[in-house]
Amino acid sequence: MIFPISFHFQVRSTVTLTKFMDITLIAIAIFILVAIVFLGLYLFKSINKKSFTAEDGSVFDSESELDIYQKLFDKTKPLFSSDIEKGSASQPILGFDKSFISNLTTEGFPDLKTVVKYRKQIKLLSDLINA
Repeated sequence: MIFPISFHFQVRSTVTLTKFMDITLIAIAIFILVAIVFLGLYLFKSINKKSFTAEDGSVFDSESELDIYQKLFDKTKPLFSSDIEKGSASQPILGFDKSFISNLTTEGFPDLKTVVKYRKQIKLLSDLINA
């Protein structure tokens, strides 16, 4: 025997389902709205961010960082000049041997023996940077 579903039960289940769908739609809309607000705040904050650019194109967030970099760049600029790469520099530059500068700029220090060999030059470079 089949029992028919009462009309009252059908209407009640439809209303409950509709309310659930409305709440879900509202929750999705609120989530999207909050996401758009946070995205807008992030973009607004990054647009108003001031940056400082050095001579060589390096970018910094503050003027003090730029000044520190610029002073260090000016002190170490002779180490990376093209005269050294061409081999025309015969005398030490800023107190550094030509072979140390060559290792520093191109070859690197492949082993501990090389680092120990140039330990005084490395100390001199550290003093130059930290002065």
